[in-house]
Amino acid sequence: MTRNLEVLDTFVAGLPRVSLGIFPTPLVPLERLSRHLGIDLWMKRDECTGLALGGNKTRKMEFILADAIKHGHHTVVTTGPLTSNHTMMTAMAGRRLGLKVHCVIGGESPSEPFGNLLLLEYLGATVHYTPLDFSKPKPAALARYKVRCHEVVEETGGYWIPGGGTMPQAEPAYMLAVSEIAHQCDERFDFDDVVLAIGTGSTTTGLLLGLALGGFDCHVNAVATADRHSIENIFKRRSPAEQFVKASAALGIDLTAQNVPLYDVRFGFAEEGYSIPSAGGDQAIRLLAREEGYLLDPIYTAKAFHGLLTMVDDGRIKSGTRVLFLHTGGLSMTPITERRYRP
Repeated sequence: MTRNLEVLDTFVAGLPRVSLGIFPTPLVPLERLSRHLGIDLWMKRDECTGLALGGNKTRKMEFILADAIKHGHHTVVTTGPLTSNHTMMTAMAGRRLGLKVHCVIGGESPSEPFGNLLLLEYLGATVHYTPLDFSKPKPAALARYKVRCHEVVEETGGYWIPGGGTMPQAEPAYMLAVSEIAHQCDERFDFDDVVLAIGTGSTTTGLLLGLALGGFDCHVNAVATADRHSIENIFKRRSPAEQFVKASAALGIDLTAQNVPLYDVRFGFAEEGYSIPSAGGDQAIRLLAREEGYLLDPIYTAKAFHGLLTMVDDGRIKSGTRVLFLHTGGLSMTPITERRYRP
């Protein structure tokens, strides 16, 4: 084992963590698409993490909820849009550990719960609605939404988990994933490019931290799943580099802005707005399903895979390179649960 990989393993192993998922997740070659695209394409299947419908939130919750329990909390509070996988996965993880869960949902309360909202009902989570449209956010509605989140935390005394689980306590999740991938590749992380979806940015940041601490060199392409205006001007998301520096300081890691691995946030694949499926994403779903027999979801991973295909086509990902697609899950429940069972 290389010294840097050992440092990464030792750091992550020393942090509080609860067991929620099934790891390692598969790392699989996409052989037919590799031949078709002229690259050596692999997929890390984090839709198989084992909690609920899987996805990247399982890894994060193992560290976040360990911190909540460590600090004596019996209730957690989180937030997301009507379609949020994060709120559903938080509720699932919380119930697995016997915690109460409150979810502040941006959007109008529907006449009947559907999709992930229905799963929140099944899980016994308490839902608080506030009229923020995540696909077309307005500053005034965003301000009211933030106030409501603060009120629920104050009312419940709960442990606050920001949307997407984007907080320093979550970053070791994908630092550990970097280690896991390296061990699956004979203690190397020998990919030229990594492509993944980016929403609030925590998964990308954890990946960058893991690469930096493990001493691995590759180019991270984070494909935005919302339009650029909303991300930069309304939500004012911190960049992965800013989150990298903040998390390094919070976790006591000796890494600075100079240590951030090469990355780009790729816009232009979700300009319809967050949670709105795109034509390019639909084509990506069909291509991966028909060529390799794997599914993507229309909100997150389909847009990221569409980004990958476009970057291969326009030369930003070069022919013959070794590429990893990080499948972060996010299977939409809406088609499955749009009709509720009635005896």
